[in-house]
Parts: sequence; C-alpha cells; structure tokens
Amino acid sequence: MKQPLAHRMRPTNIQEIIGQQHLVGEGKILWRMVQANHFQSMILYGPPGTGKTSIASAIAGSTGTPFRLLNAVTHNKKDMEVVVQEAKMHRHLVLILDEVHRLDKAKQDFLLPHLESGLLTLIGATTSNPFHAINSAIRSRCQIFELHALTEEDILIGLKRALEDKEKGLGEYAVTV
Repeated sequence: MKQPLAHRMRPTNIQEIIGQQHLVGEGKILWRMVQANHFQSMILYGPPGTGKTSIASAIAGSTGTPFRLLNAVTHNKKDMEVVVQEAKMHRHLVLILDEVHRLDKAKQDFLLPHLESGLLTLIGATTSNPFHAINSAIRSRCQIFELHALTEEDILIGLKRALEDKEKGLGEYAVTV
C-alpha cells in the first residue's frame, strides 16, 4: 500500500525543508550545525504542522547519522532500552522523540545518563513551551529552538512541490491548482 502523501513528501535533508528559514536557511544555526556535521541535543517547539519532526529527521538524514523515531506517549521504556542498545552498536545514535513534553519521569531518568555520555543525541519535538513542560534536567542538556507557523508562501511551495514531484508526489497525475 502506498504511504500517505505527507509521509512521502517529508524532507530527507535540510535543503528540502520548507519554511523555518530563521533556523535552516543558509548560514543559520541548524544549517551550520549540519554543514559542520556536529549538533547537540535540542528541543524543537512550535505549533502543530510546522515541521518539527520533519526537521529532526532531515538533520539526521543530512548528516548520515543513524536515528530512531519514538513517541513519548506510545513508546515505553523498553523501546528506549532497545534504542540504547542500538546506539551502543553504532557508538552513537540520534533519538528523535515526538511529544517529548509527555516523557514520564522513569523515561527521563533512563535517558539522562545516555545524553550526558554522548551515546544518544536527543532531538525532541513538542507543541508545548519547553520552559514549562519539560523537566529541567532534560532541558538543561538541550538547545531550544522555536518554530513558527508556515506562511501562505511556504504552503504554496509545498503544494507545488507535491503536485510536480513524479516520484513521491502527485506529478504523474498532472494535477493543477
């Protein structure tokens, strides 16, 4: 079965990201981190649909760093233990953690030593203000970046890209708007 359009069109590298130019534009902080192939744990926060998880995946994809995507609500501590074992095999791994503000204390306590040792790099995504919603121990080990709502222009760029892309999008159907 074919994956949903939004999933197929998700950026695989930082150059494909639409919007958030204050972070990913040429010369900006996340762009520089990717170019240097050196980034620290971070929390991306902003309204729904702004690209938090997409940016996290694109950062890992741009650097070729192995990564795993978990959700703080639906995945349990055992899932995190599996990620840590995989990180030990690779010597490092990026953990993209969606809804990081919902991470319970047991999971936070489990992650902390692995963040401190550098075995894991955390990229957390949340719609909640991390200064209120995320444990200070996790927050203090992360850089925090705010994402903004996409503009009409950003949305049009995304629509055009999806309509023209014959491989992942709808280009094979010759759809126009």
